Amino acid sequence: MGKVAIVLAAFLLAIGAGAQALSNSLASEQPALAAKLSPYAGQAYERSAAARIEADAETQSIDVTGAREPAARALDAELLSTEALAMLALASEDEVRREAMLSSAFAASRRGRVLNSAAMITAVDASDADRLLATLNRTLVLYPSQEAAIIPLLVGQMEDERLVPAFVQLLQTEPEWAGDFWIEASRQPELAGNISATRLALPKETTVPYEANRAILRVLSRASMMEEAGALYARIKGMSDVPPARGALGWENEYVPLEWQYFDRNGYFARPASDGDAVTIMVRGGYGGVLARRLVRLGDTTTVFQVSHSLDMGSASRVRLTLSCPEGEGRWSDALGPSPTMMRVDQQLDCTYAWLGIAANAPAGTQTISGEILDITIM
Repeated sequence: MGKVAIVLAAFLLAIGAGAQALSNSLASEQPALAAKLSPYAGQAYERSAAARIEADAETQSIDVTGAREPAARALDAELLSTEALAMLALASEDEVRREAMLSSAFAASRRGRVLNSAAMITAVDASDADRLLATLNRTLVLYPSQEAAIIPLLVGQMEDERLVPAFVQLLQTEPEWAGDFWIEASRQPELAGNISATRLALPKETTVPYEANRAILRVLSRASMMEEAGALYARIKGMSDVPPARGALGWENEYVPLEWQYFDRNGYFARPASDGDAVTIMVRGGYGGVLARRLVRLGDTTTVFQVSHSLDMGSASRVRLTLSCPEGEGRWSDALGPSPTMMRVDQQLDCTYAWLGIAANAPAGTQTISGEILDITIM
């Protein structure tokens, strides 16, 4: 995540301080005048200073020049004005003095929009990713309304594999923002490696939201990280490992790719029956493709399938069971026969996990394929 995005987020957080309503209604409209009249002059000057913070696009920084005078007056009126101290720290060109001022402010309070904005800026300037991560987390805890701006910044930090341990420490505390973070991060396949390392390093008792786990499994699938997807699926299901597939596979589709993914497209579809005991398929003439697929873990012995279905022979002969390695040349397929059909995989596939698919093809001018796949069992 670039400095520009972080500075922009810090600026939006900081100017939010200038929008916080004070009990004195006059301060909402004319903070400078209110500062002169209000018995709470420190707060009014502080608000006046925050309202004068600007973003400098050329230098990619926050400009607090106009905030110096009211910030200094806020400190004169109230020595514990940490927001004012943070603004003066940002205005300082002396790095040592800036750090000392921010340390003093944080010693008094961890709250404050400008204070946390200053912490973001100084962390970026110092290239201190750990401190930036901690600041982003604290900002989300204190100001959850800023989630839309802060979550992408957290996701950006996920690009750095050195921060995986820091993310593990944060996420094992089960913060409120964790679910949205996982889902947002999982939209970026290039982060799959660090997402996987972080998720699998969490203690097993850590609660991760249902939709977050589903999103993580999907991104691991897109990145062809099948071993990692299997490890996560095993953890979700409370297993030590995913065993080689045996017995009836069922039709569950909650956790793709280790459970079924059904395709519903123009001209063909596969849809689970309402009772969950079968899958309805349909392919119109002129259409064809993969109707459903899932990963299965292969064993050391020859794989034999038994497929039960309600298709007539004209349809069954155009429906195939397929098995293929996610990467590589290994591939097997065979057409269905009368139900139940016994199908032997007569070749060795050089992969631990393979895609098991239900595919069908109805050439133009042929009858629609329609019926149910009742069961697929690995013998």
